[in-house]
Amino acid sequence: MKVLVVYGHPNPKSFNGAVLESFTKGLEDGGHAFEVSNLYDINFDPRFQAEDFLQFTGKPMPSDVQVEQKKIARADALVVVGPVLGWFIPAILEGWLQRVFSWGFAWTADKEGMHGHLKHEKGLYILTTGNPEAFYKATGLGDAMNNILKPTMTACGIKSAHVEYLYSVSAVDDATRKKYLERAYQLGKEF
Repeated sequence: MKVLVVYGHPNPKSFNGAVLESFTKGLEDGGHAFEVSNLYDINFDPRFQAEDFLQFTGKPMPSDVQVEQKKIARADALVVVGPVLGWFIPAILEGWLQRVFSWGFAWTADKEGMHGHLKHEKGLYILTTGNPEAFYKATGLGDAMNNILKPTMTACGIKSAHVEYLYSVSAVDDATRKKYLERAYQLGKEF
């Protein structure tokens, strides 16, 4: 399987960087091909601008969006790796999803409803958090995020989507961090 991994953390030496490294090592060991789109390295602009509205008139999207769409078109699956900041993913990842999953490329809509155009087998988010799992359950934020993130992929045609959280990464001990990296590796290997 060919996997596009979209990475949205500004520090490659962060724990998110280690998660990305473990996951892609798992992909490699599992026999999968992959491409990483590091949004900070490519200086991706997450702002939805006037040029992005051209999608609704049948005109081409901005070139930075087209580059990312070509990466998606080459892949069989999509993975997003990044942090949860407070209560949602960072603007660079949110903006990537909003701009790159554009009308006419990822979806269209008519009087019958929305139609997804992506044909990928699966999608996955691997997200680190600063808060414990209990916080996301007690506040309902975990369900709210899942109810936005999964359909962002499945409504666009991706057959299945999953969100994997690695909780409280700044507060857990080294043994737990090691387990998280092992989990990321297994997610890649078994992808």
